[in-house]
Amino acid sequence: MPAPEPGPEWVLSGVRPRSDSATESELLKAARSAWPKALAHVRQVQSQNPFNDDGLLVAEVWESVLQSVSMTLDRMNGRRGEIEDLEAYLLGSFYHRLNRALKKEQRREETIRLVSSVEELEVLGAANQAEQQNIEGTLHAQEILDRMDEWSRKVWVAREYGYSWKHIGRVLGVPGDSVMLRFRRRMKILRARLSGGR
Repeated sequence: MPAPEPGPEWVLSGVRPRSDSATESELLKAARSAWPKALAHVRQVQSQNPFNDDGLLVAEVWESVLQSVSMTLDRMNGRRGEIEDLEAYLLGSFYHRLNRALKKEQRREETIRLVSSVEELEVLGAANQAEQQNIEGTLHAQEILDRMDEWSRKVWVAREYGYSWKHIGRVLGVPGDSVMLRFRRRMKILRARLSGGR
């Protein structure tokens, strides 16, 4: 439920005094008349899209509208030709600013909901780091695979498919232990080349 009206007299007293007291009294009269309509609009908005407000947001928006319109009238030096209906002007300004404030508040709440705790941030950070390491590992493996000689690549592919050293040795016509030792030696040489080139 919105807070009680921030009295237009109090709000406008904080604005620099105007030379035209007739314009000020018109603004006070329009503000008193517009406030119940502004509250009705707030209730209607809350029934369609409930928002959590203890009345402060509505009061701040209303206060900013009164101050802004007061300064606008002051700059116009009492010429209100552009503003035919001061009450409608106040209400239009209020509706616009309230809508903007509610959207801003909604974005802020969505951001808070998206990142609801420090623990979730840490988990996201760790997952991101693990994913980055996984990508780096994949790139490094691809680089090693690209630089392997044909024999080493055949052995590596066979091992990736789960074949034992013994089985690979039988296919190649060499003892399994010899295949394993030769493959490891070639990988050690390749690793040394890659790390020396970085």
